[in-house]
Amino acid sequence: MTPTSPRAATRAPHHAQYDETLRRGILDEATRRLRDAAPETLGLRPLAASQGTSTTAIYTMFGGKTGLLAAVAVEADQQLAAALRDSLRYDSVESDMRSLCRTYRRWALENEGLYGLVVGEPVRTPRAGTVDALWREPLLEVVDAAVDEGVFRSGDVHETATTIWASLHGVVSLELSVWRSSPSAEQYFETQLAAILRSWAAGSAGGAARHGATGTDGVAR
Repeated sequence: MTPTSPRAATRAPHHAQYDETLRRGILDEATRRLRDAAPETLGLRPLAASQGTSTTAIYTMFGGKTGLLAAVAVEADQQLAAALRDSLRYDSVESDMRSLCRTYRRWALENEGLYGLVVGEPVRTPRAGTVDALWREPLLEVVDAAVDEGVFRSGDVHETATTIWASLHGVVSLELSVWRSSPSAEQYFETQLAAILRSWAAGSAGGAARHGATGTDGVAR
């Protein structure tokens, strides 16, 4: 029998510690650090050190920084989806739509770094490829109910939901980048939300522009 080399003997127990508990710890800590920070600010060495391990563990379990960011994006997607789902009370589609949109804004403001990971690009993982975003499901559900109940005019549900999201993302992105310290930021959002609901209301044949002009700051009036 070939004797085990001292080097191999010391390495095996180390890799044996790369378990789900360590993976979860790294992922949770990375998610916490990226809550309000850009992806490029995440350092792998200090992250690994915070979990009592080395960067080898991150490369072994996540495939490096790209794989780790993809895992954080999936985690953030699940968190946003849960927040949106929890905002629904199912008393009326109008109130659910308002509540969902306001929760979307609040989550983005409280998790700016994660928000960029969730909506910036399609979430991709090294093994699974592109991952369907879970956070879209509550929005699709509410839009589908609004069309079904005649609150929104008939149309393709996916197209309607995508258009509504585009408006939400636009006004939220402006708040994050331009209006963050403005006392009028919330009112800008509420004005845009009212315009969104009017533009898709049953009997409306056009967009928000039919109900008022768009100001120079980009918010529909």
